[in-house]
Amino acid sequence: MALIDVGGTLWPNSWPFRESDRVGRLERLAKALPHLAAAVVLALGEDLIASSRPGDLARDRSTENFVSLNQPAEVLISTCLERQGLACDAATVRGIRRAMAIPIDERFQPLPGAGELLRSNRGLGLQNVITSNTYWRDADSYWDDFGRLGMAEDIDDVVTSVDAGYLKPHPAVFELAMQRSGAAPEKCVVIGNREENDIAPARALGMRTILVYPDDPKPEGSRADAVAPDLWACAEAVRDMLERT
Repeated sequence: MALIDVGGTLWPNSWPFRESDRVGRLERLAKALPHLAAAVVLALGEDLIASSRPGDLARDRSTENFVSLNQPAEVLISTCLERQGLACDAATVRGIRRAMAIPIDERFQPLPGAGELLRSNRGLGLQNVITSNTYWRDADSYWDDFGRLGMAEDIDDVVTSVDAGYLKPHPAVFELAMQRSGAAPEKCVVIGNREENDIAPARALGMRTILVYPDDPKPEGSRADAVAPDLWACAEAVRDMLERT
């Protein structure tokens, strides 16, 4: 099984921040909260957007900077609901979080070789499982994204930090992926662009690892089993690993 990171691995490190995203978020919030008056949704939406703006600006520089908000999305959402005098329950928070996730559009493209890597892994008999740190996005959001990018058919499962309840480098994301697939650690290879978030925790669990840097500077060193400058080279590294076992 191939456990594959997203930001900086399958698509660019940074997420484009656009002022126009506000309109889309407000529209999605209205659909997620049909029982609320338009004015109430607008006030809540503006509060959510203003409260999350520091994180959005950080993600415009690097998808790894989402923790700059210093609070999980559920806490930010619950705080905004309370401030607006609105009831807070798990289903409402989940709907709002998904509404705040900015969908992929035609201007946002995967990194070169992303599709080829997924197809190559499939051809080798490997499952492709997305294992990603996220803020707003959950697995369903990612399925929507990969569907728009035409990549969903080559992905077997999606496990995010939102779904697992912990951010990498905590092992929960990888552990949940293994639990759902039934794969043992020695049958897994983790592919990611961060030594601390991808390589180190995967090695601690007994997984094989490939550090790939298609959108990062060349690393000075790595404890990964293989290092690849792009996703085509990564596909070759996966093939070489399987031939050696």
